Amino acid sequence: CALYVADRRPLLNALSLQPEFLKNSASQSGTVVDYEHWQLPLGRRFRSLKLWFVMRRFGTEGLRRHVRMGMQHSAYFASLLLQYPQQFELVVPVSLSLVCFRLKHRSEEQMQMFLDHLKATGECFVIHTKLENRLVVRFACGGSEQSAGDIW
Repeated sequence: CALYVADRRPLLNALSLQPEFLKNSASQSGTVVDYEHWQLPLGRRFRSLKLWFVMRRFGTEGLRRHVRMGMQHSAYFASLLLQYPQQFELVVPVSLSLVCFRLKHRSEEQMQMFLDHLKATGECFVIHTKLENRLVVRFACGGSEQSAGDIW
């Protein structure tokens, strides 16, 4: 099935879901085509199939163990950040396997440069969000092959 349109923008505006963590310079510039905006699934839930695959992969005990390990890793990462209170701040309490932090006393431009640098190194995968109009780095632990040695 194909759909040809003279101007794709109205179609994209109708189907687009662009939370902060999906924004990037290539998408914002319009130089790339993000096909995720050409379909319904990104913004529509279909959790049952995902849950089925997770349960098949881990089982209930394995899933519990996996979630607990992610929580331990996030607590460990947060404790490492807290060892440098002059440089880092946790902006919200650690929740499950998610640690949200920023550099202390830095402008938004400096935070963006820090985030871009983190992403460019290829050493870790982080995303961002905005809380109270401030850029925040989101570090999620919980990869199925992740170990404590991968954290720092």
